[in-house]
Amino acid sequence: MASTVSTASLKILIQEDITLNNKVMGGKTFQTISSINEVTERILTVPTHQVSILALSSSAGAGTYQTGNMKYIRLTNLDNENWVRLTFRSGSLGASATNVYDMKLMPQASMMVSSIALSGSAAGASFGTFSSFTSLDATANSSACEVELFVATT
Repeated sequence: MASTVSTASLKILIQEDITLNNKVMGGKTFQTISSINEVTERILTVPTHQVSILALSSSAGAGTYQTGNMKYIRLTNLDNENWVRLTFRSGSLGASATNVYDMKLMPQASMMVSSIALSGSAAGASFGTFSSFTSLDATANSSACEVELFVATT
């Protein structure tokens, strides 16, 4: 059976507006990602222990997206008091062979990912190479948080 889903363009708008000392400042940035044919949007509860919220692999499955098709991810911390630790991992699942990049997602803040290539290193280590992250984990700092996850793939 042939798919009846048509591809579409995802339109992304980032806008800052502020007036300081009677001067209006800020800007708008538009991005369009074409050929999107799959979107996942959900709100999930992140507990105070680490949980996997998405994975990348050579084939799609439950909570797993195809590495080469990943185009855009947005995460929004819906909590108004607690932050969430986001842990991007690349490489194999063995602790010594995994590159890790951590980010603190503050209350009511969002982050967008438009590239799955990342790099991380220990203090003082030199830059190596970019590699595709294979999993994204989350941990709430002191109380469970709701996080909105939006994923677009081709």
